[in-house]
Amino acid sequence: MSGNRVLDAGSDSARSMLPARRWGLRLLAVVALLAGWQAVATRSTILLAPPTEVFEVLLAKVFVDRTLLRAIVDALRQAALGYALAVAVGVPVGFLVGFWTPARDVLDPIVDALYATPMVALAPLIIIWFGLTVVAKVFLVFVFAVFVIIINTEAGVTETPEGLIEAARTFGANDRQVYSKVHFRHALPYVLTGLRLGAGRAIRGMVAAELFLYADQLGQYLIDSGATFRIARLLAGIVALSAVGVLAVGAAERLERRLVR
Repeated sequence: MSGNRVLDAGSDSARSMLPARRWGLRLLAVVALLAGWQAVATRSTILLAPPTEVFEVLLAKVFVDRTLLRAIVDALRQAALGYALAVAVGVPVGFLVGFWTPARDVLDPIVDALYATPMVALAPLIIIWFGLTVVAKVFLVFVFAVFVIIINTEAGVTETPEGLIEAARTFGANDRQVYSKVHFRHALPYVLTGLRLGAGRAIRGMVAAELFLYADQLGQYLIDSGATFRIARLLAGIVALSAVGVLAVGAAERLERRLVR
């Protein structure tokens, strides 16, 4: 008994060390990246601002005059609306396609084709349909995010093990209970994965809308920075957008873990 307790305590200690080790390796990778960036920027002739200058601009534009912060917040409002619409459409359509074979036969090729289509190529068509409006930006974010949600939701339904379904019917479950207790619970992790991937694609759609539809605050910031060769200012915007993307995906991942538990 005492030996087992010692082994259990050792395994618990090892498990507790895993997150610390993981974060330590991540921190080491970030430090190595910044050091390499600094070395290349200070010794090379290419137009690349060092990270010290980039983070100085980032602090000024986010916390001092808040130019970049206001631009990102304004763009995020449109991205949030487009993402919400993608969730509202993608999850029900995914369940419909997963449950109903005729819908799957009709919609699967269309969804696959649109998912493989570079969404930026749709920008001229979206401008024709909606003009240079906020609706056009919201729609572009929507099409960026919706198809990955549909595909993951459908996969969760169609890949439900037959053994689980047969076991539920053996214990007297009717069709409604099979759908709600078996299919839905099996599909939930897939749905949440689709929401997490869709969040990242929504951020990409937000930036694409700013650059390819019409430039609002964020688009003007990025375009003006590049056109005037203010590399530190441009990279500060890219770093800020990367951080927003990481936070969006991280929030969706945390929701996924909590609901799956």
